[in-house]
Amino acid sequence: MKDNYLINGSNVSGLDPFDRGLAFGDGIFRTFKIIDGKPLHWDYHFQKLSYDCEKIGINVPKELILLDDIDVLFAKTKGTCIAKWIITRGSSDRGYSIPKNIEPNRILLKNKFVPLPKSFYLEGVNLEFSLKKSSSHLQLGASKHLNRLDNVLAKQAVTSSSFDAIMLDEYGYVNECTSHNILALFGKIIHFPNHNHAGVSGVSMQIIMDHANSLGYKTTECDLSKDQLLKADEIVIINSVNGALPVKQIKNRKWNSLNLAYELNQLLKKIK
Repeated sequence: MKDNYLINGSNVSGLDPFDRGLAFGDGIFRTFKIIDGKPLHWDYHFQKLSYDCEKIGINVPKELILLDDIDVLFAKTKGTCIAKWIITRGSSDRGYSIPKNIEPNRILLKNKFVPLPKSFYLEGVNLEFSLKKSSSHLQLGASKHLNRLDNVLAKQAVTSSSFDAIMLDEYGYVNECTSHNILALFGKIIHFPNHNHAGVSGVSMQIIMDHANSLGYKTTECDLSKDQLLKADEIVIINSVNGALPVKQIKNRKWNSLNLAYELNQLLKKIK
């Protein structure tokens, strides 16, 4: 459906088969909410998009061009829907070598927003530990690059009794869920996994790190083992689509408190 995407600002049919994003996963992406035609938390998303492009040496598209594309694709959109930016390095002949003066391709997708059941927010969700690990790469750590096969395989393996699965890094530390960041509360300190060499540092995670002090919390990034995670006072998973979800059970460990997830959702709604 041509009204659901733009490629370099146009709703042309098809993508260049020589695009390096398709051939090598040579690119980055960002997913975010559109509310009544306007991108939510845009400043944060553009900052992350720019950082990810720069990290792998892709020319950062001008912000005004990205916003113009959003205006075109979502101009008639009412309510909430989901947008996804994909920025690839561009098109080239076969081989890994990067041509000089290559220009990035930008792909903007529009998807329907499907809200989760209210019970997930009121009662919490179950998680499990995945047998699939997050691949380590110092240059790519924390960035949302297109090489997400680890997450795809881990998502396929999630059992029906769990909402999502916790992925560990190669050293056995908690890294992320297949499609959410994860955080653990100990006292008044919110602990995020360290993403220096694996995983994605999401926008919701960044907002919480920037504004948690307004709620009376401190934040830290650290290495968390499975055993340490299970000793947390509260666990929450977050992303830009679902917001903050309280965790009620992992293995035999159960939690009853939903306070932190509620506070974080109020914070995410407050920040534009």
